[in-house]
Amino acid sequence: MVSPRTNQLMFIGLTGFMYIICLYRGITAGESYQQLIAYIGAVLCLIVMFLLIWGLKYYKK
Repeated sequence: MVSPRTNQLMFIGLTGFMYIICLYRGITAGESYQQLIAYIGAVLCLIVMFLLIWGLKYYKK
């Protein structure tokens, strides 16, 4: 059984990876609306990642 803390660390890694993909898509997209959508996705991934990291601080050991 995987501990909830390990699960949270995996989700932090996943959202970090998604953030990198969204940034790459925003840089390489040809149309401006595609860039806008990719950058919005990157910001949302970054917010979720920081909230997950912040939640680790308050995780009961």
